[in-house]
Amino acid sequence: MPHRRHVAIVDDEASVCESLALLLSTAQIESRTFASAEDYLASVPLDESSCVILDNQLPGLSGIGLLKRIAAAEDCDTAVILISGHGDVPTAVTAMKCGAFHFVEKPLDPEALLLTVEEALGRTEQVRDRQTQVQEFRARRALLTQREHEVFALLVQGLPTKLIARQLGITPRTTEHHRAAVMHKMQARTISHLVRMALSFDPPAGET
Repeated sequence: MPHRRHVAIVDDEASVCESLALLLSTAQIESRTFASAEDYLASVPLDESSCVILDNQLPGLSGIGLLKRIAAAEDCDTAVILISGHGDVPTAVTAMKCGAFHFVEKPLDPEALLLTVEEALGRTEQVRDRQTQVQEFRARRALLTQREHEVFALLVQGLPTKLIARQLGITPRTTEHHRAAVMHKMQARTISHLVRMALSFDPPAGET
């Protein structure tokens, strides 16, 4: 199921919130507005929004302050677009170092901002799709028996059936039986498909 296209708008100027919400609606993007960082934190789990358009000059906690909270949240893939009416290089650099997806100066260019939001939503969707694939891969792997886990590990290393049988001290026929069970449970079409999934969704320590 596709994720909902949703953007949170955090700005203390009601007119800005209204204009941004209207702009997003033209692209069938849902939005919700907040007048402060504190309002956002009180209402929205840090990992809920796909994208946040965040003004840096806020009463109370600044936009940079909220950005840091979002970036520090575990398993959070929210893309933050920081906007500022007092744009300067140090602020922009700080925003990007803190994890902002983009830094935009006011006055905002509606067309450019909408393109940035679409890009941010696309990136978040890709991240979440991969997270789903990783979870599904690990759920399937959890269905393997202990012996099947052993066969799986050796298959991923590229060992043929006879060598797997010798290493595990079982017959080639029994190895073939376990191999078939591994392929079925892991939903792998071929050995190369199994290896690609293992390397992509559960790479060895130190690899990405």
